[in-house]
Amino acid sequence: MITKINWKAMLLPLIFGVGLWLLTPFKPTDINTAAWHLFAIFVATIVACITKPLPMMATTLIGITIATLTGIFTMDEVTAGFGNSTAWMVAMCMFMAAGFIKSGLGKRIAYLFVKLFGKRTLGLAYALSAVDTVLAIGIPSNNARVNGIMYPIIDNLAKEMGSDPKNGTQRKIGSFLIFNEYEVNNITSGLFLTGLAGNMVALGLAKTQGITISWLQWFAAASVPGILSLLVVPYLLYKIYPPEVKATPNAGVWADARLKEIGAMTLSEKIMLATFVLAIGLWLVGTKIGIDATEVSFIAVVILLLTGVLTTKDLLHESFAWNILVWLSVIMLMSQKLMTLGFFPWFSKTLGSLLNGLNWIPVLIILFLAYFYLHYMFPSVSTQISALYAGFLSVAIGAGVPHALAALMLAFCGSIYLSTTPYSAGPAALLSGTGYISNRDWWRLSAIVGVVFNVIWLGGGLLWTKVIGMW
Repeated sequence: MITKINWKAMLLPLIFGVGLWLLTPFKPTDINTAAWHLFAIFVATIVACITKPLPMMATTLIGITIATLTGIFTMDEVTAGFGNSTAWMVAMCMFMAAGFIKSGLGKRIAYLFVKLFGKRTLGLAYALSAVDTVLAIGIPSNNARVNGIMYPIIDNLAKEMGSDPKNGTQRKIGSFLIFNEYEVNNITSGLFLTGLAGNMVALGLAKTQGITISWLQWFAAASVPGILSLLVVPYLLYKIYPPEVKATPNAGVWADARLKEIGAMTLSEKIMLATFVLAIGLWLVGTKIGIDATEVSFIAVVILLLTGVLTTKDLLHESFAWNILVWLSVIMLMSQKLMTLGFFPWFSKTLGSLLNGLNWIPVLIILFLAYFYLHYMFPSVSTQISALYAGFLSVAIGAGVPHALAALMLAFCGSIYLSTTPYSAGPAALLSGTGYISNRDWWRLSAIVGVVFNVIWLGGGLLWTKVIGMW
């Protein structure tokens, strides 16, 4: 059977691509023809990633094939592009995430936190927030954390306490815990480089512009705004979206029963835990002993394979990991070539000159807020990062923003801008459709938390990066 293709969704990419290509005679004189042609293909590819006539992997493969046929790339350059270390790191971290879920370690951690800290509803919210924080260190998929681990636990816990959308009792406790998990997941996605695949996509694109940032540098800059957000958001939601049930004395009993059900810690869980701790340690100190973040992720996956926690079949079933490996490699290859051909330096210099006379701080604030609120137009984290991050970063650099600061602040924004819409990412689509939160409440609460995020991550984040000497 032939798979149906959405040819109508191909129209807009063709208009942009062919239109820009035909404008070659009118291109800026500082840009050569090859750079302009690649820009046309790049824009068409990004637009296709948004309109989605085909999955992103397919559209990027089409784009790079056209670039090869037109002589912009050689096949040696293309095949070498699939050796991109950032793309492989994302894939390896996705495989680690599979180990968490398969071994059952993620659920055990959640039950333990609920048992220890779940006596009151607010304390329970903080306990579940702590679980997501721990998991975010080694699970770069917000979908995997929410869909695979956190939501089933919160849903079962809420129903155990008589809070069920089917009975109209969701506001008892379920609505609060579900929305808290959503916003906390957005925070933990930005707290660690490995908390969201999009973080590594962003820093991979930054690397094509000569900016390299380590796992530890990311965490150092994100730690204060991230931890502050984790403290503020559950309390804020408790006040503006209060649960009807304030005490949860049975939560600990429920969690203890679940722990007894799953029994003693298995060998696979112990291996997964040891591997996880090892990975954290190497991400923290690896650069000092000559091991980079990508190599750490390879080491972790190899350990899981050698010990049988994961099998090659498990790896082959992780379709998202292979998908992102392909399209991210292609996008970064195109971005690197646009840098080499001089397009991004020209773009940076030209737009930066338009902001001539403005101090770089207001420029960064404007770019950050624009990048955040543009997510109302995007149903995907990675699509917006692929479409806008490199350009926004170029403008920031051209306006005089310290390079590493610009790369980090815009990358942080790529996590917190998830507090916008019910379609902002996979977890939003899942949780907004469970019946626990009305559509009206979702938009209202997201808008409020979004403002809080901007105050903490932009305002507080800038002050903190000053303290640690980034500018």
